[in-house]
Amino acid sequence: MRKRVGVGIAGYGTVGRGAAEILTSHAAALAERAGIALEVAAVCRRRALPADEVPPGARCFQDWRALVACPQVGIVVETIGGTGDAGEVVRAALEAGKPVVTANKNLLAMHGDELFALAAERRLPMGFEAAVAGGVPVVRAITSAAAGDEILAVQGILNGTANYILGRMESAGLDFSAALAEAQHAGYAEADPTLDLNGVDARDKLAILARLAFGAGLDTGAIATVGIAGIGAVDVHYARKLGGVIRLLGSAERGAAGVHLSVRPWWVPQQSLLGRVQGVNNAVVLTGRRIGRQMFYGPGAGGGATGAAVVADLVDVAAAFAAGRLGGSTPPGFGSGPRLPLAPPPAAPWYLRLTVADHPGLLARAAGELAHQGINIDSVVQEPGMDKQRLSFVITTEPAAEAAVEAAEAAMNAHGDLLEPVLRLRMAEEQA
Repeated sequence: MRKRVGVGIAGYGTVGRGAAEILTSHAAALAERAGIALEVAAVCRRRALPADEVPPGARCFQDWRALVACPQVGIVVETIGGTGDAGEVVRAALEAGKPVVTANKNLLAMHGDELFALAAERRLPMGFEAAVAGGVPVVRAITSAAAGDEILAVQGILNGTANYILGRMESAGLDFSAALAEAQHAGYAEADPTLDLNGVDARDKLAILARLAFGAGLDTGAIATVGIAGIGAVDVHYARKLGGVIRLLGSAERGAAGVHLSVRPWWVPQQSLLGRVQGVNNAVVLTGRRIGRQMFYGPGAGGGATGAAVVADLVDVAAAFAAGRLGGSTPPGFGSGPRLPLAPPPAAPWYLRLTVADHPGLLARAAGELAHQGINIDSVVQEPGMDKQRLSFVITTEPAAEAAVEAAEAAMNAHGDLLEPVLRLRMAEEQA
């Protein structure tokens, strides 16, 4: 029986360092849990590392191929990100007979079918808890719940950067650009935050969770995705007047016709489970027919939280090493099985923000377009004393089909009365 297994970390950035620090500082406790010692045998980064930044006893490579081939490396950790070199690292490690742990949601969302099939063919485990929601153990929770229940919905805040920006707009009255700059200064947003702001990061995470929850594949690119760049300080203000806050939510909801998948900003009640989530935290609400509603909450990013999830997977793989029972299996929803039937969202109330140069008849015209689509207005909210040359007001609707609301919105935009397109937010029910 082996007494130790070497870990090779490809991509020695924030997450890779976080995992290495935990492996080094908690070596004895981890060995007791796994039944075998986990040692950082090698790390890889394109740029050379100063000697004092390399984990004790580890080799340092600048070429990932050398790390994968290193005889001291028994398990490969991929924390590079993206789908280019990261995908090559995972494929090469599996081909070389080495288990993999990855924190790469983009890679699994786009190429998970192929990679899990290769792992199963080689009878090797591939851990991926860290790929979604950082240190929040939602992958394990959903996998367990799906095995014993019928999952009805998975909804949550899946991007800490977007949540931090929206939270600072609420708490400090910042506009979008100022909140983004603060997030970048604090290290919560990348220099290029595009994938966080346009919803793609959350989309990739949702794709993984939906596969696990509903046990079928899907086309990640088909998920309707809207980011937060269109949210202004005026929306945060009106959301508060309506008793709520704005959150970027990933949502997968099972209906009679199929599953609706989307990433978009929502209005949610301020005191709801998701409305209370602050900062860079993630939160996932899982709804099952028998388990009811459960929320999983915690830091969704950062070296400590995500590194801890990587280490949790490493302990599982190391325990299999120690017991001599390495094996691979394809997680639910991945592989060549059935695909999720996609459906439109259920009827819901909607928040519509219009910005105009005020003149008589504007509200009547907007109301007429909604009435033409059979949509009832629930409320009209306008802050008194606003500049009439750039006046923003909000219409909320009673529950309506999204297609009808889109048609009314398109008609409003076509009139030429608006200074910018209508901003549409889905409104959550009180229990959200």
